[in-house]
Amino acid sequence: MKRFKRILAALTIAALTAGMCACGSQSTVAVSTETNSSKKILVTLADAKSGTRGDFEKAVRAAGKKAGFSVTVQQTAGVLNTQIKQLQNAKQHKFGGIICWADDPSAAKQLEIAADGLPIVFVNSLPEEDDLASGSFVYVGSDDTTAGQDQAEYVYNKLGKPDKINLLMMKGKKDADSTSTRTNAARNYLTDKGCDVNIVFSDFANDDQETAHTMMQSFATTGQTFDAAICNDDAMALGVVQYMQENGMSTSNIPVCGIDGTSDALTSIKSGGMSYTELQQTDKVAQACIDAISAIKSGGTINDIKGATDDGRYIWIPYEKVTADNLSKFQK
Repeated sequence: MKRFKRILAALTIAALTAGMCACGSQSTVAVSTETNSSKKILVTLADAKSGTRGDFEKAVRAAGKKAGFSVTVQQTAGVLNTQIKQLQNAKQHKFGGIICWADDPSAAKQLEIAADGLPIVFVNSLPEEDDLASGSFVYVGSDDTTAGQDQAEYVYNKLGKPDKINLLMMKGKKDADSTSTRTNAARNYLTDKGCDVNIVFSDFANDDQETAHTMMQSFATTGQTFDAAICNDDAMALGVVQYMQENGMSTSNIPVCGIDGTSDALTSIKSGGMSYTELQQTDKVAQACIDAISAIKSGGTINDIKGATDDGRYIWIPYEKVTADNLSKFQK
């Protein structure tokens, strides 16, 4: 699937490039200096209604305002072509840089060409390494491998380091790299501990609470039980908890784990629903995005920003482990 997407992206790039050449534009993806003085920043993402994206939207607006930028947020409803069009129009509307939560990170090169010389900070949707370049196209996010491992570590210790676990897994979007990375990291942690992992249920709930809740209803018809639930994000974990509480299942004996540390997840932990979440420090992610745009627009790199890698392509913001024991540290 990923190889097919890369081929499709290459064909689209060729079409975009041909179009730009026909109009007399440059076919290069080098960052232009024409709009470096612009204080307008475009943020593009699937939606900003709730959850992690909603938290990020609020945080990046605040960080941008503090830094003297005018931040405009445009939503794509998860449609890649809409996101491409937004980037194609960015320079015309005098934006000086773009923060992009990519609908499809395998299409990063298409997005870069569509931006026509504007710098892009990709966030929370990781492109291929070859699609990033110091001083022009960089990534800000958190390590999904660590997130999956931490979830599994919590479950393993919570259940007393068992020899066998009947595990329920709710996975995110099918084609998202974070889905496979988080899922595999959790499962591999347990098997590396010598634990016999019996996956009683595993399906793509697409980061959606209602979908996870519906899948739990379907799972119940199999008559199987589970010792723990590991979910790729908090929304799906909340769907699992919702079903369990509706049907008299103990959330204290059966840990349910999510990722993101959303306000709803923290509330659930406080009330005894979810047991664990891996909190992404959204404020720090948003601040790093603004810092990265500022550095690139001024002709520099991201290397002096905390969490940046030596190659100037990535800024990593560590996750925080959240349980009932340290919840007060994170709830506002």
